[in-house]
Amino acid sequence: MERIKAYQRAFLGLSPRRKTVVCIALALILALTAALCITINMRANIQREYSQVRGQIGEALYSNLYMLMQTFDMTQVPNANTESVIIPQMREYFVASTTLNDLVKRALGQRYAVLTDSDIKSINSAFSAYNTALASGSSTDLAQADMKNCMTRVRELLTSRFSEGMLKAAR
Repeated sequence: MERIKAYQRAFLGLSPRRKTVVCIALALILALTAALCITINMRANIQREYSQVRGQIGEALYSNLYMLMQTFDMTQVPNANTESVIIPQMREYFVASTTLNDLVKRALGQRYAVLTDSDIKSINSAFSAYNTALASGSSTDLAQADMKNCMTRVRELLTSRFSEGMLKAAR
């Protein structure tokens, strides 16, 4: 208490000009402290939103890749309509997956991309093999084997890159 009274006496003993300077300095310190608090709060909100968006994009990518695999598994069902139902559905899930993968790569960086260029090329090649076999009326066994290898790779990626519903960066 004595200290505060000493500061008050010292302040009252200052010239009007020095009192103004001290008041301005205190006001600046107060304003900078408030600005710092606001900035810290805004940064925390931005980080939380960033994390939520990353989670949502990761979930959507996971879902589309998972549905791609599940749809492929339907090719094993006897009398399944591979040409007009299964392959077109797989293509839709694949396009959605590659679009989300590109979004992740651009927004979060290469380490967060799930599908590599090699994976995408392999799956496109398997689709082409299906197209060629179906157009010529020949067996789709080779295309089926190629796509099965691709889906095995996708399963591995989903297991290694997603943990508790969250997309993890590649190591």
